[in-house]
Amino acid sequence: MKNVNYAFTTDQGNLVFRSSVNSFGLDHVTDKDIASFYTTFSQSAYFDTGLLPVDGTGLLSIRTAGNHTQIAYQYAPGKYYINWGSFEGDRDAKKYYVAQPYRIVVADLLNGNIYGARTYYSLTPITHSEIPLYHVNLPNINCKGYRGNSVGWICLYHNEDISNYPFNEKLIKVLDRCSGTEAYNDNNMSETDGPRFYRDHSKPEYLTNPQMWEDKSDEQNFEWTLDPDLWIPILVKDKDNQDMHYSDGQPLTFADAIIGNYKCYYYDELIPKPVNRIARSDYSLDSNLVFQWFTKSYNESSKSQLSIDPYSSSLSVKENLSLAAPVFSVNQDDEQPFEDDEDSWYCECCSETYSQQNETPNITYNSSYVCQDCLEEHFSIAKNTGCYHDNDSLLWLNHSDVYVFPDILVHFVQYKYCSSCGDGMYADHEDIETFMLPTLGFEDLSDNPSTCQKCIIALANHSQEPF
Repeated sequence: MKNVNYAFTTDQGNLVFRSSVNSFGLDHVTDKDIASFYTTFSQSAYFDTGLLPVDGTGLLSIRTAGNHTQIAYQYAPGKYYINWGSFEGDRDAKKYYVAQPYRIVVADLLNGNIYGARTYYSLTPITHSEIPLYHVNLPNINCKGYRGNSVGWICLYHNEDISNYPFNEKLIKVLDRCSGTEAYNDNNMSETDGPRFYRDHSKPEYLTNPQMWEDKSDEQNFEWTLDPDLWIPILVKDKDNQDMHYSDGQPLTFADAIIGNYKCYYYDELIPKPVNRIARSDYSLDSNLVFQWFTKSYNESSKSQLSIDPYSSSLSVKENLSLAAPVFSVNQDDEQPFEDDEDSWYCECCSETYSQQNETPNITYNSSYVCQDCLEEHFSIAKNTGCYHDNDSLLWLNHSDVYVFPDILVHFVQYKYCSSCGDGMYADHEDIETFMLPTLGFEDLSDNPSTCQKCIIALANHSQEPF
């Protein structure tokens, strides 16, 4: 197995963070600036504020570990604008000004981008963790259960990259997308349809009809929304099974919503969330996972210190947004990919809607539906999964002329290590052929390390260095 040694040392009087790898009897040394590593690794550091003291509108908690961050935010009772469309992509969606009780948004960021979000009602401010949550009476919110996503899930597509935004701008973007500026689609599937869910529970019509809801809000302001008899408490099987409403279930509390196991998007496999591996005594944080964060941070660090100024970055983001072309408040990218018409489907790459009579959807590794044109242009099959992946997520191996999906190599791929150069090799099951991987730190699962093809060729050519 190739050994990588990390050490704090001095170079020409400067303290540096050094990695060294021995190959063919030679030490390959790379130095990184300590301050740069510190700021880079801090982005993966564990941080949990606990429940913050918020009475009205404000941030309830920030919880992060590794490449995942969870944010909880509370809106005070009041009247808020929402866009309500008659169907997906309705550019004539109507804006309503309606009263709501306390509204709680729990959002997940993965690798700095919005991964998923959930929303709930509460009749009191979240001043302690055991306060129960209530269903929201809006479309596009999972109530009865939808594809394993957590109850309260909002249909938000991954249609923009905010990974380079400072945290404050990420928060602004998350709250904006969860605020109702993206129209609620009133022609949605019943599972994600809050108004019908309330109607089926014989609740007043002003909770299911947006115009009547606005009229009542005009007449009585928002105080009436704090009546507990109006709203449906969220009942789940337990904190680790919160995918749908169970009529005989237990109340979902704020603590359960953030600490329990939940899916925040269709193919969310990050269960439990890394921060909850620390918060819960029944889980532990895998040391290999921490080491991956460590090596990733080292690789992304620079040789000199870089300044990080969130204030200037925030101004830059705002300037870029102000120069961007105006967009409609309703966009078909933002709504539910599947209509009530079972013969239609939605390409999650190009945002086009298709009929199965004309084209059958291609399903990728992460369960996304994509059309044939997008598949050919943006996706390739990974050798180690046999599935289509977005090209940006794949690693191309020049030595073997194949793609591999690096995110699951640790779990699903057998490794061998070259007895000559020590490089890791991906073994294709029982096949003789091996594929070179530029990856460090994996466990040697082979009892008989073999010689890689590049060393065989190098030795045949009497070369001491692999080509």
